Amino acid sequence: MEKSGELQTPGDLRVKAEEGIEPEPVFPGQKCCEEARSLIHELRVHQIELEMQNEELRKAHLQLEESRTRYTDLYDFAPVGYFSFSGQGLILEVNLTAAEQLGIERSRLINQTFRSYVFQPDMEIFDSHLRAVFKTSERRTCEVRLMAKNGERFHARLESIHIGTAAGAGVCRTSVSDITLSRQAEEVLRGAHDELELRVEERTAELARSNELLRLEVFERRRAEENLRMSMAKLERSNSELQDFAFIASHDMQEPLRKIQSFGGRIRDKYAALLDDTGRDYLDRMMNATKRMAEMIGGLLNYSRVGTRTEPFAAVALNRLVNEVVEDLDTPISMTGARIDVAELPTLEIDQSQMRQLFQNLIANSLKFRGEEKPVVKIYAKPAGEEYERESPLTGQTYHLFVEDNGIGFEEKYLDRIFTMFQRLHGISAYEGTGMGLAVCRKIAERHCGRITARSEPGRGATFIITLPERQPTGV
Repeated sequence: MEKSGELQTPGDLRVKAEEGIEPEPVFPGQKCCEEARSLIHELRVHQIELEMQNEELRKAHLQLEESRTRYTDLYDFAPVGYFSFSGQGLILEVNLTAAEQLGIERSRLINQTFRSYVFQPDMEIFDSHLRAVFKTSERRTCEVRLMAKNGERFHARLESIHIGTAAGAGVCRTSVSDITLSRQAEEVLRGAHDELELRVEERTAELARSNELLRLEVFERRRAEENLRMSMAKLERSNSELQDFAFIASHDMQEPLRKIQSFGGRIRDKYAALLDDTGRDYLDRMMNATKRMAEMIGGLLNYSRVGTRTEPFAAVALNRLVNEVVEDLDTPISMTGARIDVAELPTLEIDQSQMRQLFQNLIANSLKFRGEEKPVVKIYAKPAGEEYERESPLTGQTYHLFVEDNGIGFEEKYLDRIFTMFQRLHGISAYEGTGMGLAVCRKIAERHCGRITARSEPGRGATFIITLPERQPTGV
């Protein structure tokens, strides 16, 4: 079978021509010249061969035209521009893509100098590229900026190769790729990289400054800790010396006071009749002063003992302890007609003797500073809740203990003053006392990792709030 697109050999054509000739009819009695018949046969065969050759040539021509059309389409509409340059850089051929890149009709580009479309600063690059291409048969590339007809510039990548011709000089075949977007992306990436490097440098400098500040802070903290340690040591020595002084002073001062009270009592018993009214008044004032002095020394002694004479912390039911305190105060309670209401109280880890003294001082305070009505003292407790900011590593639940009365009250601007040693809001003639009771209460609360404060208004009673942990931290 005949293959499409292939020219047949003369032998094949001969065979086909022979097959295509119809045999000449032979009539009876007709005498033909054998030579003439052979010649006619040959002529008919050659005629058929020529017709067959013409058909083959026509088909080959059509195929060649189709190939040329495909090549032209591929060349003109390729994704890159194609140029053919002479050795002087004249444009010999150009495809439609290249003409579109420059924005100029293809016919107007022929025989034009390509470097006239090269951006002025890049002309030397193109000239060097063209010279190098014509000196060697190797493929070479370069990048230049080209000027379009509308004045816009774009980045182009030129890839060229030298094609020799029979004439000798040859031409330069060059492809032109628009790489503007990639260059813009590179610029963006370069800018981002530069910005990132700048940020890294700034961050590094900031970290260096932070490290230096941290180093200085650590140094200052260590120095502050050392100063604090030294101050704490001094404070501990000072507190120890103060406690020793308070204890010794109170004991040493009690003996002369007892002698003054003893001899004062003897004078009053034996010689009161010999004294006039002024003398007896002086004697009474002296005896009252020694009594107050004895009470103050006793209060100072109790205050110093909060930190020295202690018992181990143990879980104690506060209801039992408060009821025992109420029994101890039975006499002043009966004398004032007071009512003590004790609600359900928690069990806490406490120094029982000190907490007994705290409640005794607060209840006695409520009885002393009573109003015109009979005293009513309410003692109750509430969980502190999350709003209580712990200043120590306390464990378990934290409680508020309330001692509320209906007494004379006080102005809250004196809140800090009432918990200070020997500070009084009322004169001695109005209310007895040394001003040490609430100071002792505050020291007891602080030893229990707690605090004490109060709410009050004049004439509307006072409420003392003691905040204590359920369990004491280890090592206290």
